[in-house]
Amino acid sequence: MRKRIFLSIIFAALIASCAKEERVIKIGVAGPLTGDQAKVGQDMRNGVLLAVEDANSRGGILGMKVKIVEMDDRHDPKEAVSVAQKLVADKDVVGVIGHLNSGCCIPASDVYRMAGMAMITPSATNPEVTRRQLSPDWGPKNVFRVCLTDDVQGELAGKFAIERLKVKTAAVIHDKSAYGKGIAMEFEKAFRRYGGKVLTVEGITQGDEDFSAVLTKIKGMNPDLIYFGGMFREGGLIVRQAKALGIRAIYMGADGLYTPEYIRIGGQASEGSIMSFLAPPWDKFESVRDFIRRYNERFGEIQTYAPYAYDAANVLMEAIKRAGTTDRRKVSEEVARTKGFKGITGTITFDEKGDNVNKRVYFYKVSGGKFVLF
Repeated sequence: MRKRIFLSIIFAALIASCAKEERVIKIGVAGPLTGDQAKVGQDMRNGVLLAVEDANSRGGILGMKVKIVEMDDRHDPKEAVSVAQKLVADKDVVGVIGHLNSGCCIPASDVYRMAGMAMITPSATNPEVTRRQLSPDWGPKNVFRVCLTDDVQGELAGKFAIERLKVKTAAVIHDKSAYGKGIAMEFEKAFRRYGGKVLTVEGITQGDEDFSAVLTKIKGMNPDLIYFGGMFREGGLIVRQAKALGIRAIYMGADGLYTPEYIRIGGQASEGSIMSFLAPPWDKFESVRDFIRRYNERFGEIQTYAPYAYDAANVLMEAIKRAGTTDRRKVSEEVARTKGFKGITGTITFDEKGDNVNKRVYFYKVSGGKFVLF
């Protein structure tokens, strides 16, 4: 009898030991993994995956392996809230990389705030994503981003249009999303401030395919430039339809267009279009070259945000190491203390809002089916 009890104790101890050894640290990845924005959502996910694999090859974090939990928000704000609730419910999820879209980040961040979970977005540029947590009712900061904001990008785009492109009139189109409308309005304000005239501001709906009514109206105004605030799918369709209508205006947008998918959708009509982006060509960064090679070998051509997602994941994992714990609130506190982190996209330091203080904008022109630094 005693022997059986002894063996039972040993067996239970072995099970407990194995369970302890198998414990993992989970990092959530939230973005559009299916649907019309799946390419950039998967691109973001792949960047996080490479960061996690690198960490695991070095032995993991705090003696544990790291695992990603990927969730598809379909770039739908309501679905983003549901995704956030599921990630928060998994007690092993320490922090989240995402969401891709500002319109998803804003409502989802309320869920993460209540759980004290860090959310680091590699791509959402609407200022409200982080500005909201300056409210005294918010509590400790838990929302961060490694990319720059619409007010910076839109301001510089308006100045660029006037001073470099020498245009005088513009028509502005946006997709009514937090990102698209936000950056379009920032461009409009800057364009007017630098002496330009905005002839009209038009809203379209994500998912639509025929924009002839809006474009016919704009054609009659004969603007020097059309500025589009939105993502690559609608952006590619609009530039194609604008050229088919004989509109000769310069076509300009922001980082939502900086993806090979925009050129594929727009085809020949995308030639000559201009967009702002967050970084110079990746091959200008020696630190990014190895990442680019590994990414291309594994997943094919980078779309947009993979390097930023890679950096965001590494910022989170470094914060877990410094915290010495998987306690969500303590990890969030360490993320907020991030200063001088050497990422592949540059140095990352978070300011009082949770934004990266490294703010630069670059302009590209589509030439020969590729993005060329303007």
